[in-house]
Amino acid sequence: MRDVNQYRQQHGLKKLTLKSAISSQAEKHSLEMAKHQVPFGHTGFMARVKAIYRHTDKPQGAAENVAYNYKDGHIVVKNWLKSPHHLANIRGHYNYTGIGIARDKNGKLYFTQIFLRG
Repeated sequence: MRDVNQYRQQHGLKKLTLKSAISSQAEKHSLEMAKHQVPFGHTGFMARVKAIYRHTDKPQGAAENVAYNYKDGHIVVKNWLKSPHHLANIRGHYNYTGIGIARDKNGKLYFTQIFLRG
């Protein structure tokens, strides 16, 4: 999260605030991907957003970035910044975020970052 907020500040954007309700959904999704209960990607995104909306006043939009098989979050963010779609989410008009990381049985890490405007 620090890397994302650093990028946002350098580009005149407001820092994101970490919210536990969002992180809970991000962690759940990373764990489901790591256990191969869902394919890698954004399966179930709308269900995650609806669950988050129950804990948020006046939600106005959401987005999600996922990654896997990187050794740490710094490398993940570095690669997201090179991807137009992921970068658009990082630069988006969001004010809250949540992050989840899980490891599969082979040691691969799965990352989920959810962005919320509320």
